[in-house]
Amino acid sequence: MAGRIVLTLQDASPVEQAEFFRALKEAGFNIESGGPADKPAASGAASMKETTRALQVLARVLTLADPAAEDLSAFLGTAFEMTGVPVALFLPEQEKALLTCKAAGAGIPSAWKSARFPADSPGAFLDPADGISPMSIPLDENDLSSGLLVAGIGEGGPGKEVPALLETLARSLGEARSRAERIRTLDRDACLLDSSVDAMVESCTRLLELRGQETEGHGDRVTALAVRLGERMGLSGRELVDLRRGALLHDIGKLTLPDSLLQKTDSLTEDDWKIMRSHTVRAHEAFMAVRALQGALDVPLRHHERFDGSGYPDGLKGKAIPLSARIFAVVDVWDSLLSDRSYRRSWTPEKALDHLQRTSGIQFDPDVVSAFASLVKEEPSLSARPF
Repeated sequence: MAGRIVLTLQDASPVEQAEFFRALKEAGFNIESGGPADKPAASGAASMKETTRALQVLARVLTLADPAAEDLSAFLGTAFEMTGVPVALFLPEQEKALLTCKAAGAGIPSAWKSARFPADSPGAFLDPADGISPMSIPLDENDLSSGLLVAGIGEGGPGKEVPALLETLARSLGEARSRAERIRTLDRDACLLDSSVDAMVESCTRLLELRGQETEGHGDRVTALAVRLGERMGLSGRELVDLRRGALLHDIGKLTLPDSLLQKTDSLTEDDWKIMRSHTVRAHEAFMAVRALQGALDVPLRHHERFDGSGYPDGLKGKAIPLSARIFAVVDVWDSLLSDRSYRRSWTPEKALDHLQRTSGIQFDPDVVSAFASLVKEEPSLSARPF
């Protein structure tokens, strides 16, 4: 039978009360909300501070993935005040093979605090000590290795409500830890997925370089510079991840074009240009089914759009062009101008920057060009050409 805990909140706003009860519900408690009490359970500033502190500790222990040791000790102290029996928390270590004392309230025997025992034999390795006997309550009745709440019971036995109350606390702790483990597992899976996506994207860039359709190192350089400029433009978090991946994939659509076109030395015909310009759409079509790359595809699809609307594939104009594509367009042309090509020698950084500024508002977003010029001025090393 579940125990029942009665809490009276004083001097707390409705918003604060709602937030606290939401945290308890997430921790597995069934909450019954009543009206104001006729008489406060406690009065005075000191008593209120202690009550508030206890509630804050309770919320942290039951909602945080890894509550601090001092919070666990305070939580067990509160459990002692509520039940009148000392309580210790045993948690698994060594891949759940052993249980050890993680925190203990006042009155727990020293021998129990230092005890280590197999997770599948709870309580069997704790002997009575200091006039009390152990009563073990699993945090998860279906998984004894998840941990135990151990109470010290005196000769007279526990009070009538104590076992049910301890079981409620144990189950709440177990559910909080289980939820934290699920979140950690999801985080690990998400990290593995992100790593796999990044490895795939980087491999695509290498394939483009190996085919000879990308200047060696161009992908890495423009990617690093795009991220720097993105940070300067206020991008953060997922936006930067998408910008990085999009930059690496910016010309990946060229892998679908015929060698006869990519290696053509004569001037391209109008039909040739039509096929060449299709590499932006081809990249988008190739990767649009990959959900992890949805936000990254703006760059390969839109980096040839022009600020005045004369670009391709759709003639987008001004701010209708995604910011990531406007950022990448600047650094892509910058790196291209600073690189030797079969049809021209590389430009000086000064000449390249002058070109960006003269075509600002025509080919490029003026705000992006301004931010890039400021970045290059502050960090002259960005103008160095290690190629």
